[in-house]
Amino acid sequence: MHKRKIIFLFFLMGALLAFPKLSFGQFQLLPTPQRHSGNQENFSGRLKQETLQLPFWDDFSKPGVDPNKWINEGTTQSFTVGNAPPSLGVLLMDGVDARGRPYSNVLVQQGINDRITSQPIDLSGLSAQESGTVFLSFYWQPGGKAELPDFNDDLTLFFLNKDGIWEPVWTVSGELEEEQFFFTPEIIQVTETFQHENFQFRFQISGRSSGPFDSWLLDYVYLNKNRNANNLFFPDRALTQTNTRPLGKYAAIPLFELRRSQANIWQNISNEFKNLENRFRAMEYSVILRDSSTGTVVRKINDNTPFNPVPLANERRRFNSNNFGTIPPPAIETDLELLTYISSGDRFLYQIINGDSVIFRDVDLRVNDTVRTVVSIRDFFAYDDGFVDYSAGINQRNGMLANRFEVTAPAFVKGISINFTNFNQFNSIVDLMIWNSLSNQPVYVKEVFIPEKDNMNEFAYFELEENVRVDDTFFVGFMQFTNDFVYVGLDKTFNNGSEVFFNVSGSWQQNNIVEGSLMIRVHLTENPVVEEQAESAFGFRVYPNPVSDWLTLEGEIDDFSVIDPYGRTINLPVEFIQGDGKMINFAGLQRGVYLVNIRKGVEQKSIRILVK
Repeated sequence: MHKRKIIFLFFLMGALLAFPKLSFGQFQLLPTPQRHSGNQENFSGRLKQETLQLPFWDDFSKPGVDPNKWINEGTTQSFTVGNAPPSLGVLLMDGVDARGRPYSNVLVQQGINDRITSQPIDLSGLSAQESGTVFLSFYWQPGGKAELPDFNDDLTLFFLNKDGIWEPVWTVSGELEEEQFFFTPEIIQVTETFQHENFQFRFQISGRSSGPFDSWLLDYVYLNKNRNANNLFFPDRALTQTNTRPLGKYAAIPLFELRRSQANIWQNISNEFKNLENRFRAMEYSVILRDSSTGTVVRKINDNTPFNPVPLANERRRFNSNNFGTIPPPAIETDLELLTYISSGDRFLYQIINGDSVIFRDVDLRVNDTVRTVVSIRDFFAYDDGFVDYSAGINQRNGMLANRFEVTAPAFVKGISINFTNFNQFNSIVDLMIWNSLSNQPVYVKEVFIPEKDNMNEFAYFELEENVRVDDTFFVGFMQFTNDFVYVGLDKTFNNGSEVFFNVSGSWQQNNIVEGSLMIRVHLTENPVVEEQAESAFGFRVYPNPVSDWLTLEGEIDDFSVIDPYGRTINLPVEFIQGDGKMINFAGLQRGVYLVNIRKGVEQKSIRILVK
C-alpha cells in the first residue's frame, strides 16, 4: 500500500456497489475486499505495548503502518497518492475500512470512518521548564490524488486527557481544492492537561462511508519536548517519490525481449528531493543498477553526483539520472534492483538543549534517503509493480476486459497471470482470452476457475496447453459470466490505464476512466511448442514430455516442486531410481500444463510439462 496517480471516477461507485445488478455495464475503480473471518477486528496494534517515550516520529516512508507506534483502524500507507509530500510515503484515510470494504453500502451515508491512534506515550515527569515546550507537528492534505473531501467532511485531531477523555484540539473541513496540491504544516501544543503517563493522540476523519471517497492524507508526524510554535523545520533531507521506470511503461519484461531491444529500451530515471531544513545543504546522489540475486553491481548510473546548484533551505527539486546506455542483459532470468539514494549528512534526530546536542537514536532520519525499484527480467510483461492498491472491473455478463502488450518480433504466449482480489469470487469461472486484434475473434479461449489464494498480492497463473503465436500488438484478458464486478488488482504506481480495453456493450472501448496499471500479465517464450525434453547447463534431463503417468528427472538436483495449472504447489508420489534419478507420478491428474521447478545451488529452472 500504493503509490499513485489516482483520479476517482465521476460515477456513483457507492450506488453501484450497493446495487450492482441495477447499474449499466462499465469499467470502474473498486475498493479491494480483504479476507475476513468471524468477528475478529482487523486493527493492528491491539496487543498491549510498552509505553513509548519521547520523541515520537513517523514519516510513513516504510511499507505498512507500524504497529509499534500506531493503533490503526482502516488507514493505509501509500507511496504515490500524495501530491508533493514532505518525504517518501504518506498515510491515506478514507471511507474504506481495515478489510478494504466500504463502511456502509448506503450511498449518502455520512459517518466516522478511518482513524489512527498513537500507542501510549509517557509525558509524566516533565520539568516545569519542559512542560511548556511539548508540541505535536504534522502535515496534512485533502484528497491528494485520491478524492477530494466535501465541505461537510472533516479531519480532526484528538488528545487523551488525564481523565481518559478524548478532547478535540484541531479540525479542518473539506472542499479545499487548492490545498490538495501541497501539504500544509501544523503544530499543536500539548498542554499540561494532557501530560500524563498514558498520553495518546488520534487522527479521525468523518465523511462519506460508501467507498474510497473523501480522502485525507497525513505525513511527517513528530512529537517532542524542547520545541516551540515555530519549530517546523527539520534537519532532514528526503526523497519524496518512487523512481520513474527505466523500462518505460513496463515494470517487468521477458529476458528474450530485452535481448532483442537492449540497444534502445533503457531510459534514464528521475526522482525528487525535499530539504526540510531552514538552511542550505550541499548534497550528492547516486543511482545504481544491480542484480538482486547476487548483489553484483551491473552499472553505476550516477556515483555521488553533486546537486548543482546547492539545494536551498526548504527547497524541493526534481532531478534526473545519467543515461543508462546499453546495459548487458543478464545471463539468466533474474530481478534487477535500481537504487537511488542521496548523501546529505542526515543522521539520527538531535536537538540543541542548553548548548548541548542531544541525539535520539530511535529516530533515524536516513530512512527516507533511499528508494528501491525492482525491475523483473523474467518471462513476462507487467505494467504493475506487484502490489494491490485498489481493484477495477466490469459488471456485465459476457463482458470482456483486456490488457494490451507489444513484442518487437513474433513470440508465443505460454501463460497468463491475473491478480483476482475478491476472496468471495474464488472458484468462479471466467474464459481466458488472447486477441491479435480486438476487431477479430480471440485466437485462444480457455475456461478456468479463479483459484484460492492466501495473499492479496498473489497472482493466479494459468498455463496454456499449447503456445499461442502473437505478433506486434496483442491483447490478453478474460470474459466473465456474471453481472457482478469481477475484481482485478489495480496498481497505482504509474498510470498505464490507456493499455486497458473493455467491452460491455458489444464494442471495445479504450479506458480513459480509471488510472493505474491493471494486474494482468502475459508470459512469453520464443519457442512455438512445449519442449519434448528439457536439459539444463548443470546436467539434468526431464522426460517424457508430454507425460501420461511417470515423469523422470535424471541428474543431481537439490530440490524440486510441481505447480498445477491453477498456480498451486502440489505434492505428488515420488520414487527414487538408480543414481540421482527420480520418478514423479502424474497418473490420474487432469489434462493441462504443469510447471516443475528445479533447483541446484543458486541456479533454478522451470520446465513446462504437458499432462495428456
